[in-house]
Amino acid sequence: MNRPFFLFIAVFIVMALSNTIVPVLPYLSDDLSFQTLIFSAYFFGAMISTLPAGIASDRYGQPVLIRISIGLTLISGILIIMFTDPVALLLWRFIEGIGAGIFVSSALSWIGYQKDTLKNSGFFMASLNFGLLSGLIGSGWLAQFTGKILLGTVLCTLITGIVFFFFLNLKIMRLGSVEKVSTGFLAKETGYQIVRQYPLWLCVIILVGSTGYVQAVLPELSGYPVHEVSIVLATMNFATIITSLLTPYIKIEPVLLIRISALIMIPLLFTFLLSPIVVLIMGGVAGFIMVSQVGYLTFAEERQGIAMGLYSTCGYAGMALLPAIGGQIIFLSSFVTASAVIALGAFGIAIIIGRCSCKGFIIHEKMV
Repeated sequence: MNRPFFLFIAVFIVMALSNTIVPVLPYLSDDLSFQTLIFSAYFFGAMISTLPAGIASDRYGQPVLIRISIGLTLISGILIIMFTDPVALLLWRFIEGIGAGIFVSSALSWIGYQKDTLKNSGFFMASLNFGLLSGLIGSGWLAQFTGKILLGTVLCTLITGIVFFFFLNLKIMRLGSVEKVSTGFLAKETGYQIVRQYPLWLCVIILVGSTGYVQAVLPELSGYPVHEVSIVLATMNFATIITSLLTPYIKIEPVLLIRISALIMIPLLFTFLLSPIVVLIMGGVAGFIMVSQVGYLTFAEERQGIAMGLYSTCGYAGMALLPAIGGQIIFLSSFVTASAVIALGAFGIAIIIGRCSCKGFIIHEKMV
């Protein structure tokens, strides 16, 4: 099958809109701990929606869920523009996260049923991160040079509206199994997958969440002006784009890749305020690990909706929990203490990942 470019375009704008608010968080709330809550509310919404969406995509098909998700994203963008009270923003970001979570889970499920899964996963992750990068840079520069801090959000919301109406009229064929299965069976299979792959789920929470911690606290702690914050954070997404596209051509055992990535992440958590190069490296590590994890799951698990729902849930759980936890620890103690707590989690992952059922598995040999 040809590349599903309509999904790449959709994930680009959904992610771009979600990130337009990040560089201007200090202008929306003067409290760092509340800024991290606004940042995390999006990921909390995504976290609670991805697994139900994954299960529903196996039950009812992906297209209807994709349309609903883009509609929710459009609504949240409009609400963010109209009501900017910090407390209200928590709710709008939560709704935005629900939309994004449904989209990512159902779209990855769609991709998981295709033959050329690994390369399509690479393109999808690259498009996702290109959207994040564009949202950061675009909104930061627009805010800096026009003085209108939500102009980037306005533009991305307009484009989301165009994409939404395009998807309403797009005839999408369901990929994957069309058999009807009971809700009880899907619930039981979800439990089995949680147990089978639990080291992988913990890995996603900690390592992906670490990148969210960096994105949440950098605007306040770095002291950079808003347009420079957007550029520095965009380097993380740029590096992830590059490594997402390279991963399908690199043969490496997932356990080894995860262990190396976890150990590399530890010193980066203490030094990312010192240089943008550190942020760049962290983004590169994230790209390698995310595409390899998705590639492994597409081969190892038959029910792709459940697998990608769990994967997305864990990723968003990390992005929701670690920034919020890190922000509170910084408020109560210090930056070093917050980074040490998250680094301890990364070290734990390096130890327990050897129990993962993907040990000895080489994705790229199995999927050609």
